[in-house]
Amino acid sequence: MDRCAGLVRVSTFCARPGQTAALLAAAADNVRAARQASGCLSAQVCTAPGDPRTVLVISRWESESAVRAFLNWHERLAHGAVSPYAVGRPQSVHYPVVACDE
Repeated sequence: MDRCAGLVRVSTFCARPGQTAALLAAAADNVRAARQASGCLSAQVCTAPGDPRTVLVISRWESESAVRAFLNWHERLAHGAVSPYAVGRPQSVHYPVVACDE
């Protein structure tokens, strides 16, 4: 069974017209980097139902400090990798986990 996360991060991107495949590929590269980071429990790329241009990156982290350490290193690289294919900046929300049944 998966370990409980202390934090779930959801980042939402909107692909530029005709750039969905490229955005998905760039997001997948970022997910692979996150999975290698200390404190990352899992990371996936998803699309919104009914709106394939909306791409979500959902990651589970041991703690806020773990995700912050990763972002301090990776955020500029990640933004540079996805920005040519996305409209504007992504919207990211951190959700503290308040209950987990291990």
